[in-house]
Amino acid sequence: MTAWITTEITNAKQSGKYQMQNEQVQPKFRKLNAKDLAAGIFLMGVAFVGLFLNQEYELGTAAQMGPGYMPMLVFILLALLGLAVIVVGLRSGPDPLEKWAWRELVLILGAMAAFGVMIEWIGLALTVATVVVISSLADRSQTILGVIGLMVSLVVVCWLIFIFGLGLNVSFLPPALTEM
Repeated sequence: MTAWITTEITNAKQSGKYQMQNEQVQPKFRKLNAKDLAAGIFLMGVAFVGLFLNQEYELGTAAQMGPGYMPMLVFILLALLGLAVIVVGLRSGPDPLEKWAWRELVLILGAMAAFGVMIEWIGLALTVATVVVISSLADRSQTILGVIGLMVSLVVVCWLIFIFGLGLNVSFLPPALTEM
């Protein structure tokens, strides 16, 4: 019997699945990936708040979608993404939370707020250009040529998709220039 226990302890040591503490075999616990867990919980929280707020809108059917149908799908997909990130966080190795990048967070949120405020006043082209400049300040590795290239390409893509393709009733240039 003693030989069998000794053999089992030796096998456990060699397999690496268990750690030895005071000659007792203890299972080796993996440390959690705090970043993925926090991100997954945040995504699921946003999805559940969105689903709760979306209850006021009529869903309709897949053939005749109501105003709440598409947001519901987006929030369900966001919740599934959050669940997937949590599962990855539980299965991957340790990765502790780091210090928050407050400057970058404020710049990105400010760029989004600027888009909402400026789109009607200065048009889509200048608004997209302004948002690109503000958000590029969040990345310290950006070059001026990179920002200009991104700005021009996004303005063209936005014109192609929203003005030409979808025909949205949004002024591309500032309304003061188009009323001349």
